[in-house]
Amino acid sequence: MKLWDTHCHITDEVYDGDRLEVLERAAQVGLIALTTVLASPAGWRRASAVEGVDVPHVYLAAGVHPHSAQEIDLQDLSTLRSTLALPACVALGEIGLDYHYDFAPRSVQKAVFVAQLCLAAELELPILLHEREATSDLLEILESVGVPTAGGVWHCFSGGVETAQRACELGLILGFGGLVTFRRGTEELREAVRWCPSDRFVLETDAPYLAPVPHRGKRNEPAWVREVAHFVAGLRGQDLDDVCQTTTQNAKRLFSRARWET
Repeated sequence: MKLWDTHCHITDEVYDGDRLEVLERAAQVGLIALTTVLASPAGWRRASAVEGVDVPHVYLAAGVHPHSAQEIDLQDLSTLRSTLALPACVALGEIGLDYHYDFAPRSVQKAVFVAQLCLAAELELPILLHEREATSDLLEILESVGVPTAGGVWHCFSGGVETAQRACELGLILGFGGLVTFRRGTEELREAVRWCPSDRFVLETDAPYLAPVPHRGKRNEPAWVREVAHFVAGLRGQDLDDVCQTTTQNAKRLFSRARWET
């Protein structure tokens, strides 16, 4: 069984006391790779927290989360460019819109989102998308500006079949995480999980957030992507090994910069 947690935050300070132990637990359940997200200027500086870790393979994504949209100078993206140039960096993200908290004005969120879409297209990098209560505006921007040819993941996808279809038509794949295991308010999402073509989704944890059932309420960790895989396999009526193998291949194809030992 081989798994890839395509979206987590293992560089977060909440893991500073036991990061290696967390990664060891992940490796023990079959995690061969993870993508850890550096989502703010402060986050970019924490790339060094995973230097030298190779079990599992640790890759980076860097970008400006909508919560941090006011922290970036759109006239000077040199620091972000430098982070994206790191050998371990395989994606630009997480980027997008968040109208639940509105920590940054929506106009600023949109401007920063568009600028990063253009940067991803220029650098031929896939994107990791964040969206909360902003589906219409997110899709409108993606349809206007375009998804980079390298594609991307709609992280923590929570929509129904119609939104999933539109996302896939745009060239995105869907990121399914702990949310699919929650007992309430997820039936539309579960229908999207059942509908989704096998080559159009990946697995994720968003650790330390959104721990799946039966760990809900605890600090999430990459090892629990196996719980997500098991639940998704049950929803789709597929063998667990098949889901693990397919989603890992999808991740390898998406994160084409990832370097694997032969």
